[in-house]
This record gives sequence, C-alpha cells and structure tokens, in this order.
Amino acid sequence: MTDADFKIPQEFNTEIYRTLNDIDNLIYFKWNVLTDTLEFTASVENSEYDLPQIASPASTLFFGGDTIHPDDREKFENFFNEMFWMQGMRNDYQLFTAKIRLLGKNKTDYLWAEFRLLLYFDEHGPKIAFGCICNINVKQLWQMELQHSAEHDVLTGFLNKTATQRHIEDYLASLSSLDRPPALLIIDADGFKAINDSFGHLFGDGVLSDMGLAIRSVFRQKDIVGRIGGDEFIVLFCEMPSVEILEKRCGELLAQLDRNYENNNVSLPFSVSIGVALYPEHGTTYLELFKHADRALYESKSRGKNQYSIYHAGFSSRDISVSSERDPTHGEDIRQRAFEDNMLEFILSMLYETQNPEMTISVCLEMFGKQFNLDRVTIDRFSHTSNRYFNLFEWVSPNGFALGDKMNSTNLAAYIDRRYAIIEAAFRPTPYGVMATCPDTRNHYKGDLVMFENLKLGAFAHCQITHSGEVIGSVGFETSNTVSEIPKEALTKLSIFSVLLGNILLDRRTDAIFEKMSRHFQNILDHMQEFIYVVDKDNYEPIFFNSTIRQTLTTASTDQPCYKRFHDFNAPCDNCPVQKLSKDGNEYIDVTLNNWGEETTARAYNIHWDDEQDKSLALIIQSSF
Repeated sequence: MTDADFKIPQEFNTEIYRTLNDIDNLIYFKWNVLTDTLEFTASVENSEYDLPQIASPASTLFFGGDTIHPDDREKFENFFNEMFWMQGMRNDYQLFTAKIRLLGKNKTDYLWAEFRLLLYFDEHGPKIAFGCICNINVKQLWQMELQHSAEHDVLTGFLNKTATQRHIEDYLASLSSLDRPPALLIIDADGFKAINDSFGHLFGDGVLSDMGLAIRSVFRQKDIVGRIGGDEFIVLFCEMPSVEILEKRCGELLAQLDRNYENNNVSLPFSVSIGVALYPEHGTTYLELFKHADRALYESKSRGKNQYSIYHAGFSSRDISVSSERDPTHGEDIRQRAFEDNMLEFILSMLYETQNPEMTISVCLEMFGKQFNLDRVTIDRFSHTSNRYFNLFEWVSPNGFALGDKMNSTNLAAYIDRRYAIIEAAFRPTPYGVMATCPDTRNHYKGDLVMFENLKLGAFAHCQITHSGEVIGSVGFETSNTVSEIPKEALTKLSIFSVLLGNILLDRRTDAIFEKMSRHFQNILDHMQEFIYVVDKDNYEPIFFNSTIRQTLTTASTDQPCYKRFHDFNAPCDNCPVQKLSKDGNEYIDVTLNNWGEETTARAYNIHWDDEQDKSLALIIQSSF
C-alpha cells in the first residue's frame, strides 16, 4: 500500500476496534449456559494463557483442572455462585467482574487476568453470556509490589508498624469460636543501643537482620510478624497449639539470640526480652493484647532481661522499676515514646499531673536529648539589666559539657562569654522562628577552635524565647560532634517548645508562675482545635471541656456523664479510653473513636487538676474534623 492509498479514519470502524482490542490483549468468548459450552474467539491462539478454542463442558475447564490458580479457585466459585444466585430474580442482564490467575501457555506459570462477563437472564434464569479476558499481569504485579513496599520494613522484610496492626486486627476479626486462640508477643532487644553506638549503624543493621532471621526461624509462615520499632518486633502466634508450645518457642528464640557481638577487640552482650498476652484472656482486640504484652515485656526487663513473661493481672499493681536502654527507671521509656509521638500533649499532661513546671522542663530537656542524640539541651535567661544570658536549666549527656555549674569559673569565664556572644550574633529570622544554627563550629568559627573544644560544642541550634514581643531567653540543642545538618524535626520541636516556654513556663513574672499556671493552660486548651476534656474516671462527669466542644453541644445540661452530655449516649462510648486507663498509672492510651459523627483518633492520660487531687481524672485529647 502506498502513502497515497492510506486514509486516516474519521470515525470508529472495524479496523480501529480490532487494533484497540489487540493493544488491550483482550480475548472474547461466548458462554452458552444451557449447554455449558464456552467458545473463544481466534485471539485466544495468540494469548499467553493455556486456553482451548472450545470448552464443553466449561465447568470442567475451570473447576476440574489446573486452569485456575489453587488460591483463586474459591474466589472463582464465589464469582459463579453470585451469578446463579440471581436466578429467577431478573429478566435482563448483569455485568460481573473478577481478577484471578490463569495457567500460562508454558503450563508452569500463572498470569493475572480480569474476567468481564455480561450475563443475560430470562424469567427462568441465566441463558447466555458474552465476555472477555484481559491480561493484567504486569499491572497487577506492579500494584502488588507497590503494596508490598508500602507495608514492609526494608531491613527485615517484615510488616511495618501500621501494616502489622491492620493484619492482626483483620485476623482477630475473622476468628470464630471453633478456631484455636492466638497469642501476641512483643520482642525487644537487650543491649542493642550499646552495640549500635559502639560498632556503628551498619553493624547495628546486621544485628537487627539476625534478630529478624531468628524470629522467622522459630515461628511459622502463617504467623504474623512485624517490626514496630527500631529494635522492637511483634508476633501474632496464630492458632496456638498450647501454652507449652508457646513457651517452647519463646525459649528457642531466647537461646538463639543470647550471644556476644565482637568488633575491634570489643565484646558486647546481646539478648532479647519477650512479653506475651493470650487471646481472649488478656484481650480480644489488638490494642488490649498489645497493652498487656507490653506490660509483660516490662516485667521481663525488670527481672533481669533475657527471658519471657506471660501477662497476668498481678503485673498491673506493681511499680515498673526497670534499668535498661529501653526501659529506664519508673517507666521512662513509656514517657519517651509518648513525648516523641506528641510533644505538646505530653507536656500538658505532665504539667497537670505534677503541678511542677521545673520538673516538667527538666524531664523535657532529657527527652529532647535522647530523641535527637544531643549532648546538651539548655534553657538560658536573658537579663535586660546586664544585657547578657545566663543558664537556667540544662541537661547534659556523658559526652557533653555542663556549663551551668561552671558559669563563675575564672578559667572559663572568657570562653563562656565568647560562646554566648557568638550564639547571640548568629540569631536570624527563619521559618522556625528566630534561630541561631551551626552544624559545624570547627568550620564556621576557625578562630575559636580552642574555645569550642574546651566547651565541647561541635554543633548548635538555639531558638529565642519571647514573651509579648520581648526576648526573655533561648532554648538550645547542642552536640559535642559536628553534623552534616540539623534535622528539620528538631528545629520544629525546638520552635514549639520555645513558644511554650515564652508564654507559659518562663513568663518574666516567674514569682507568680505557680498561681497562674492552671489558668494559662486552661486558656491554651480552650483555644486548641481538638476536642479536649477532663473527666472524673469514677462517674465520667466532665471537670473541664474546651470551646471546641462547647460550640458542638446542643444542650447545656449539667451533672451528666460525658457520654450523655456530649453525645446523648446511655453508656460509655465504644472503645472508651477512660476504661482502658489504670487507676493511677503513667500509661499513654491511643484509641480510635466514633462519637462525634466521624472516626477520629484520641489520646488519654491520668492527670491531677488543681484542687481535685483526691479524684481520679483523665485528660482526653480527641482529633476534630
């Protein structure tokens, strides 16, 4: 055909339809329901599937051989059952679709395909169907790869934290009374921080990979395994044969991972601790099982690590007194995780709980230090009389330099003054507030190398604290070593904390801070967008609720429990966090609620409130919409 003979079509024709079908790899067929005969068009010969031109009876092709992948046969049966369920219910046609895997022409591989079936009915039932099969193998595999990447941890190949919870929740929801109950295990490393700090992150990644391999070797393929933290793993031991088998598995894992790691003539011990919760004795939901397994894990840590504990009710009444890199004394790790999850909520909770701003500040400085691997976190006050800064609070790591107790040192006075002058001169407006930042003092201040060396200051980020537009001090993050850059998350939290300090904790009238603290924080809570309320845990009556709730309420009734007053319910809300809190513990409860008309997340804490010290109260902060 010459160019002169070729004509560009102006509308759809048979050739265009044929070409488009070839591009989509479509295979057409007709299915006579009455004779159970399936006839494919000629395009089936060029397809990648092992399909005949004619199949009679068609049911033999799909249900009697290897044409459909074994894992998809039940799905395909449901597909056909759905069609015949409509028998006698309609007198027209209906479209049905299904995605399954069909045997390829090489008779070994299965390829994804999408069935599209247009089934025609009369008053007696289905008569005839016309349909097509579309090859979606590449698309389906790509989507499955994306989903796998989104759900799995890169280092171990296990499910990540979010996917782990979802898979376990789905499994628990599918359980029947005939199924063997599962057990939930939380597995946490002992000694990992020392190994990671001493031998480096690459070595640490290898340790975590070994830990993952050991967990996988002890448990079965059908068990749900996830990595939910840096050195923290979770296992749902599905269809647990017996508690004896569970204990045997725990013992095997402890034995495999009880070892020493050596590098450059340094030897450090490593082991794991395990906490276990049993279904349904210790809970029927993921959150209930996790809470009790986590408490059992702390029991294992407190008894010396390298062991497992199965939860029992006696654990709840004991004080947590653990000494390890994961669980410092008095539940410090619980607070650390709560602080990192939501710093503002943590500070509000601790202030109400302790009624002690100085203690709250001291704890927060340590939390910052541990979260961002800092060597010194400092709060400095600015004196308008002397026009200079002086240290008010500081937290210092073993590698840091405690400046506060050396402020009057004759030998260091010149260095300290020069240090403050450099930081003050570096303050600039930034998206995070007025900040002074330097990731590498040795490179930026070469003339002051001796001073920075003596004061162990390799990098810093300071944010000005202001009140009513007036500078009253600064809060700073410092490391003894230089860094490539200061993390944005650190700068963001530094900025938020400086605002909080300026407006609440370091008000210039510090002599009145204790009297004003409750009023200040009620004012902050009142203007936050979340639904925030404090309730008496004994009778659920609200002690306080903010303006966001007041604007939502349609009734002004008082002396009612929160579920009645806020939602007109006759019983506590489903998944109520108040019921999950212990009497006076330090736990941090995170739940999902559906009581304001939409599903939202909520956090709850035990607190004290002004003169209600004798009451058992809970602070609930629930996302608004």
